[in-house]
Amino acid sequence: MRRLGMRRLGARLLAGDEPVSRRERAGLLAAVVLGFALQLAYAYAMRHRPLAGDEPEYSSEGVLITHGLWFYTRVPYGILHAGAWKAPLYPAWVGLWYSLFGPHPDAVRLVQVPVSVLTIPLTWLLARRLFGPRVAMAAAVVVAIYPLAWQWEGLLYPEALATPLYVVLLIVMLTRLPTRWRALGFGLLLGLTLLLRPSSVFLLLGALVAWCLMVGWRRGVELTAVAILGAVVVVAPWTVRNAVVMHGFVPISMEDAALYGTFNAQSAHNSLFPYAWERDPASDAYLFNPRHPLSDVTLRSRLIHNAVTYIEHHPESLLAAFFWNGLSRLWDIRHQARALVEVPFDGRSHFISVVGLDMYYVLLPLALIGLWRARRRRWFALGVLAIALGASIVYTTDAGTRFRAPLEPLIVVLACAGALGTARLPRRPARSETRSEAV
Repeated sequence: MRRLGMRRLGARLLAGDEPVSRRERAGLLAAVVLGFALQLAYAYAMRHRPLAGDEPEYSSEGVLITHGLWFYTRVPYGILHAGAWKAPLYPAWVGLWYSLFGPHPDAVRLVQVPVSVLTIPLTWLLARRLFGPRVAMAAAVVVAIYPLAWQWEGLLYPEALATPLYVVLLIVMLTRLPTRWRALGFGLLLGLTLLLRPSSVFLLLGALVAWCLMVGWRRGVELTAVAILGAVVVVAPWTVRNAVVMHGFVPISMEDAALYGTFNAQSAHNSLFPYAWERDPASDAYLFNPRHPLSDVTLRSRLIHNAVTYIEHHPESLLAAFFWNGLSRLWDIRHQARALVEVPFDGRSHFISVVGLDMYYVLLPLALIGLWRARRRRWFALGVLAIALGASIVYTTDAGTRFRAPLEPLIVVLACAGALGTARLPRRPARSETRSEAV
């Protein structure tokens, strides 16, 4: 009886799959070609732009890799040492292409274009399994021309690889009945994503909520635990490496100490940009004195301690930072001029960013409409809300348009569903089916 119930639910979750017509294939191919042309032109136009933001560090680590110094850095004191200032996969990616083509960022940017184009068919697949061919075709076209979904591919940022990976994770999480093997596969892929972008941990909250509503809370918790185990298996060797090389516990990278830049008096009292991340707050300046260098482990520990101490003395800062970073900055619920302030720091094109934000201000309300229309399918609607909440919590320490980038394809899918309808989305199993699973 349990297998029968699971099959019925699986059939409903597969109900959106239909044979792909020749016309649909042609439309998808046209969207891919269009997206490839736009992204190639963008990467070419940005070829002489100087590195900005985190790009110099990624490039520097890539150059050191070409000399056999894997995961070495000079940050923050200018002293060359083995560390984990950044998560390892993207520096390794840059180092690979630097080794093949020489230390030229332009080569990496051009190589990233074909990887980025994979986001288009993946977004199509996500939308098709959830909402059917009409919404899928619209989503493929929109994501192909939507700059916020691909502008990072023309830059040296891990979002270039994280965006298609996120779509694959969403496909596994939301479009198929979870099993132990799928949960394990999800966890292994999430582990790789964490080594690329440690903040991706918030996806686990979406998986937990969606799977509990699909197959019951006990089974959902069990499958989430399997996914966590898979992620730990992937991340653990790197954590052990950090313990050996750095002589301390650093799970993935020094990036988890970023909360020091948000939770300090200077950031809290910034009248123009409250709780915006500060690179060198006065309260922590002594820790970065090159005359008195600290080990990475000691520096991380003291930065986290200072931030936690500030929160203990100012508990209201958590809610304030959640509003300004987790809501306003992450989801761009602010004036466009405020969002554009980040553009020079990230090294983006001002024009492309303006076009992307203009499109986003149309897509976001449509996405909310799509989510509202899907409210009766709780496993999907609440799963997506859990992902959004998890992202808002994680990015309370530091947020901006860049950090939302891997979720842009999901926003596009929801927006197209909001504009065209959600009739193809399968409903959750009926009460009788749920009972049969328990027998």
